[in-house]
This record gives sequence, structure tokens and C-alpha cells, in this order.
Amino acid sequence: MTTVSWQGKDPTILREQAYADDSLLDIRRRTHQLYTVDPVDFGRWTLERVPWQGDERVLDVGCGPGEVLRGMAQQNDEWSILVGSDFSAGMAAEAAGATAELPTHFLVADAQANPFPDRFFDVVMARHMLYHVPDIDRAVAEAARVLRPGGVLLAVTNSENTMPEYLAIRAEAARRFPAMTKPDTVTHRFSLENGPAFLEPHFAQVEVHTLPGTLRFPAAQPFVDYFASTRTLTMPPSHTDAEWQEVLDFVRAESAAIVHRLGRLDVTKVTGAIVGIRGD
Repeated sequence: MTTVSWQGKDPTILREQAYADDSLLDIRRRTHQLYTVDPVDFGRWTLERVPWQGDERVLDVGCGPGEVLRGMAQQNDEWSILVGSDFSAGMAAEAAGATAELPTHFLVADAQANPFPDRFFDVVMARHMLYHVPDIDRAVAEAARVLRPGGVLLAVTNSENTMPEYLAIRAEAARRFPAMTKPDTVTHRFSLENGPAFLEPHFAQVEVHTLPGTLRFPAAQPFVDYFASTRTLTMPPSHTDAEWQEVLDFVRAESAAIVHRLGRLDVTKVTGAIVGIRGD
């Protein structure tokens, strides 16, 4: 049976299904925005981990729909350059279309082979994407290569211990339905816990910043919607719609039972950022 080996690394699945455009990612983003208890503007929180001057050359690797660079350009017109790259042509096109009137630039590129000269950028951002890269060390080395001395890598990821309540339901579903993949998470490849080890060979200073939180679902449906958005990362390519519907029915029943018993379904989350500062 196909296992987690393809989930986080298969470029075809990631590029053409999981991240062909922003639709599935947006479901997860909106879930965190709508159901987080005492929500923090996570994008702003991550950017605050960097000591900005306001005129940096910035590269956002795995930029997705470009929302972070769009916000930066709207708030400040003195950046030297704002560049976003993504290995998904659909994401890069979406980002470019959403920022057509702003001083931003987007292109299709592989994080493992940045098409930029040495020491070109002041800040490189890699937000929730390094765990998808087949060769993480190579991607981190490339980020270090294109940074000037003293430049900053902002790598955003999750803790290995994030969302245990969600993972418990997923694990039970995998136990009941053989069509599902191994109940593992892609985050384990590059997490707040093991991420520093990838940065330390390439950066003079490495810091970890942690942000705990709670997702509180008042009903089962938004939890099911979140789960459903991970279909291409949860099921092997050979699965059928009927198999997927069985999994969704189980997840709906399990989450509804918890909501009925407790009045809500809480999912604890731990996310954050790893900051690397390049030496001379």
C-alpha cells in the first residue's frame, strides 16, 4: 500500500492536486481564522520575528497566492524588491494576478535550486513549505546561499505535537479504512523540534519562536471541511470516491459525537517560526 512517502514529497501530487491553486489551502487558512480561540494575526506574528528596516530585498519561497508579499507591498513602498517563488504554476499565476498593481514579482521556481545570485537577498521566507521539499537540507542551503551576510531566513512550521485531537481521529480512521495512508504528518519532516538541525550547518545563529493556540469547533461540519481539504494528502491516488466518502462519514460521526458530549471539539495547536541569521 502507498504510504506517507508520497504525501509530502511527490511533486506531481503537490503541484497538480494539493496546491494547484489556493482553494484547498484557503479552507485550512479560513478555519484557523474563524475557529481559533483568541486569534493572533499569524502572518503578522511571523513577520515580527524579523528585525525589519523596511528597505530589504525579500524572497518568499513557496509563496502560494502571495498574500504575505501583497500585504507588505500595500503597507510600505520602500522595499528594495519583493519576490515570490512557487513550484506550482497555478499558485504563482494567482499571486501575480492578485498583485498586478503592486511592486512585486512572482515566478515558478524550485526551492532546491533558487534562480538567484549569491548574497542577493536580505530576507528569505519559507512558510509552511519546507516539509514538502524532497531535499530539505538542499533547500535550506539554497536559502543561505542567496542571503547576504547577516541576512535572515524565516522558516515557519508546526510542532510535532500540534493538533493531537485531529490526528487521533485521523489515526482511528486509518485503522478502520485500509484505503487511507499511514497516519503520519508531513510536518514531522521539518518541525519546530527538528528544524533547527537543518539550519545550524548554514546559519551562525538559530532561534525558535513558538505560538500555542486552540481551534474550537462548535459543530462537526467545519472540522469535516478542514479534514476534507487534505484529501490528496490523506488518500493514495488509487482510492475511489466511495472509499473517501466512507472516511468522511466516519470523521463526521466521530467529531459529531465529541461535540454532542462536550458541546464543542477543541483541537490544540502549536506552531511557530525558526529564524536563522547568516554569518559572514
